[in-house]
Amino acid sequence: MLYLVDGYNMIGAWPEFRGLTDISQSRELLISMLADFAGFTGDELMLVFDGYKGDKPKTSVERVAGIDVIFTKRSETADRFIERTVDERMANLPRFSRQAIRVATSDGMEQVIILGHGALRVSARMFHEEVQEAEKEIRRYLQGTD
Repeated sequence: MLYLVDGYNMIGAWPEFRGLTDISQSRELLISMLADFAGFTGDELMLVFDGYKGDKPKTSVERVAGIDVIFTKRSETADRFIERTVDERMANLPRFSRQAIRVATSDGMEQVIILGHGALRVSARMFHEEVQEAEKEIRRYLQGTD
């Protein structure tokens, strides 16, 4: 399974980030949480942050703790990057495995577009529940209480 996650959308929706004023700290916490999630599930994960207000002329992709962390180029939103990536990946998948892509966002218009492209969508709240459940399983495993 490939997860495409709208980073700032998760930061704005998840309770762990309420009260944090340093956006860099919020990004680092989200990266850590999602790296644990992807490591536990074995899924591929691309965490996408908007760079459309920034000054980078090119999209940057960095592999961090087993996940791809992406900052879009100037004038490109995370939504647009995610849509393009879904299109590219869907074109290379057999029809029966097209639901192997999940997009985590609570942006209503983005959800409609993603569903139209054949990917599955998960809201920020539902994805948070999945991540929380994985964290519980990791803690149980580390404590030796399967």
